[in-house]
Amino acid sequence: MKTKILIVDDEKSQRELLGGFLKKKGYETVVAGSAEEGLELFEKDCFNLAILDIKLPGMDGIQLVGCLKELDPDFPAILLTAFGTVESAVRGMKAGAYDYLTKPINLEELLEVITKALKHNELITENKLLKEQLREKYPGEILSESNAMQQVLDTMAKVAPTDVPVLIRGESGTGKELAARTIYALSTRKNEPFIAINCAAIPENLLESEMFGYEKGAFTGATGLKKGKIEIASSGTIFFDEIGDMPPGLQSKLLRFLQDGKFYRLGSTVELQSSARIIAATNQNLEKLISEKAFREDLYFRLKVITIEIPPLRLRKKDIMPLANFFLDKFSRKHHKDIDGFSPELRKFILNYSWPGNVRELENSIERAVVLTQTNLITMDNIGYTEGAGFEKPVTLEEVEKKHIEYVLNQTGWMLNEAADMLGIHRNTMRMKIEKYGLKRK
Repeated sequence: MKTKILIVDDEKSQRELLGGFLKKKGYETVVAGSAEEGLELFEKDCFNLAILDIKLPGMDGIQLVGCLKELDPDFPAILLTAFGTVESAVRGMKAGAYDYLTKPINLEELLEVITKALKHNELITENKLLKEQLREKYPGEILSESNAMQQVLDTMAKVAPTDVPVLIRGESGTGKELAARTIYALSTRKNEPFIAINCAAIPENLLESEMFGYEKGAFTGATGLKKGKIEIASSGTIFFDEIGDMPPGLQSKLLRFLQDGKFYRLGSTVELQSSARIIAATNQNLEKLISEKAFREDLYFRLKVITIEIPPLRLRKKDIMPLANFFLDKFSRKHHKDIDGFSPELRKFILNYSWPGNVRELENSIERAVVLTQTNLITMDNIGYTEGAGFEKPVTLEEVEKKHIEYVLNQTGWMLNEAADMLGIHRNTMRMKIEKYGLKRK
């Protein structure tokens, strides 16, 4: 279909000039001599762009921009103004016009502005479609009431269709893997494999064979050929979780793969190739690891072509109750409970608590409360926290975190794996926190 442009100008000669020129350039044009006529045409037909004279009988061009924006907030309009009345055009820009040109119109300049406006609108439309797809695939789990998460979702939607590496950063439990899977689900690789590798959970001597595979006889116990995750992924996506824990020796091999897509199985001299896209995540300070010579700077720059920072839950307050309500509904259905909501005291606590384990801790806490409650209302008794654990008292984040970790450890009988899982952190991180705060089993 041809791009359709609405031209509104009270001068017949100007309408004919613009309409004739744009038709020669392949556009379909519809003209109107007043704002009222133009608005009537807009309501009846589908246009891609409008060119509006500011000075019109009755309603002026700036008012018309406002009317068009009410009907379609993203609709691009270009204003035409006589020389010396640029201040009117500035008011038009504030009203939502894409750009303005002064008369007499330079037709080539007009053509350039039209091209830019249509491209800009196309990108807005694509971005909206991607975000709709995102919400369809992950309803509730990725919430963006807060400005911080809106920006994250915008970046994810923009980067998803590309093939560039992505580095996702954020505290434990913020949803880094969910973000990676969302980027994958919105990409052109969505029908290819998504393979996750947790660099912190696999021993160093096994991680290389997991990544690159091995040939028969490559080492003791290698009784046959095994393809690695990079080879299996082929043209899909590989997610390296906890990339900061990858051993230095493997970092150089991953860097080579990122540079040319080539790799070797262990014990083989045959060069193989894969076009897998790399998404990595970490909760560590990679810059500090680089200064300590524990992480390669060249690999860091290869991975961070696009960096996405997932904000901690305490910095996205607007998302806390929507998430809590989502998890309440999810686990009420899972455990066949009829629960109406949270008590006022608990709602206040949920909003004020720091959630050091972020979304994962909130999710685990809501499920625990759903399981334990015997009524249709979840209260402070069910959630498993004390009222003093929130931010109502002037305590530091570290004091809140220490108290909460100690509480969870006591609740689980100091079972580190179970406590770490409840908090949404890695077992090694749990050990570091215990050492940091000098916690001891009583």
